[in-house]
Amino acid sequence: MFYRLRGACLWAAAMAAVLVWQSAMATEPPETNTGQRISLQEVIAETLEKNPGLATFPYRLRAADAEKLQASLMPQPSLSVEAENLAGDEPADGINGAEITVALSQLIELGGKRRQRTQVASLSLDNTQLAYDQARLEVLGEAVRRYVMLAEAQERVALAERSLALARQSEAAARRRVNAGAAPQSDLTRLTLASRQASIALQRAQVKRDTASQQLAALWGETGVADLLPTTALRPLPTLPPLADIKAQLEQAPDLLRLANETRLREAQIRLAQANGRRDLEVTLGARHDRLSDNNTLVAGFSLPLNLRNPNRGNIAQAQAELAESQAQKKARRIELEATLEALYRNLKLIREELSLVEDTALPLARQLYRDIEQGYRAGRYSLLDLTSAQQEQVALEERAIALAARFHQHRNEIERLTGMTLSNAGEQETAQ
Repeated sequence: MFYRLRGACLWAAAMAAVLVWQSAMATEPPETNTGQRISLQEVIAETLEKNPGLATFPYRLRAADAEKLQASLMPQPSLSVEAENLAGDEPADGINGAEITVALSQLIELGGKRRQRTQVASLSLDNTQLAYDQARLEVLGEAVRRYVMLAEAQERVALAERSLALARQSEAAARRRVNAGAAPQSDLTRLTLASRQASIALQRAQVKRDTASQQLAALWGETGVADLLPTTALRPLPTLPPLADIKAQLEQAPDLLRLANETRLREAQIRLAQANGRRDLEVTLGARHDRLSDNNTLVAGFSLPLNLRNPNRGNIAQAQAELAESQAQKKARRIELEATLEALYRNLKLIREELSLVEDTALPLARQLYRDIEQGYRAGRYSLLDLTSAQQEQVALEERAIALAARFHQHRNEIERLTGMTLSNAGEQETAQ
């Protein structure tokens, strides 16, 4: 029951993460075309309800619950009928001299076998439940990952549309200069070619967005769904708790919870193996009827095998070795998780700092530079090379900002997937830059 409650807590944390993600990505994305708008909550609901990979776990839970029921059953009594002194000499010929014994035998398990067996089955059920909880968290993380990919693809489509608009604007400026005789025809040709390339880039971005939509819909078993559009964008970035707070909750990580339960299961298996090393007592009680003398007598007895040496010592040694392995796995996994979390957290801080530099410093300068050069190109003060270079610099910085924001959310999602905890509270997000 404790692990079922813990599983419920994990599940509540998972659903809270959905709300946090939705609030953290609270800026409406640029509207580029019509499609089926979908929120992260809707994605999670569809995925958890219809994901094919989760469909097998309820059957596993039923099987584990049935195993626990079977382990709790006591040995059943047995009925025996025995006939002696058949077909003797007169007057005991045929069955006249038979002694007939009817007895009930009951096996009494010693050493707490049933209790230990039930505990092993109960911990096995907890393992299955924890695996189910972890699988749902994995699916949740994958849904968030694909949703971020869709949001990134959507922003790249919007950027490609802006790039196409800039290319056409430059083409129009070149056409006016060529018509006025202030620029060679080659300028117009180059900018017309750049406009065509921008149009191709837009189509490529749209295909990638449609692919991201199809990959997202595949999580709930649908194919060919290419018109999904996210209701939220990647920026502004959400806040993060201190790294010490994340490490403090590390023991609640799904992997460590599962390995901790695995260790308890191995300990219970050792106790069961030790209990199975004790022989069981069989008690017999019955009645005997002597047909020749017509007498009835009571029969009682017991049977207890002699344990000169522990017959289960091999299984005990095996269970002890498996326990040591499980403990080593948990220790190694915790060290690995801690190192991974530190690396991810450092990357998040670096991404935030770089994105801040791009958005607060580099992009405003690049946009102003392009406006100045575009105006100067119209007046004949700048060359075509200056114009195209300024445009490319601005687009490259905007692409970098999109990539950084998407990487931030993917790293943050990975931390939440590994720890099973949310990294910020709903509403705790930074203001727009």
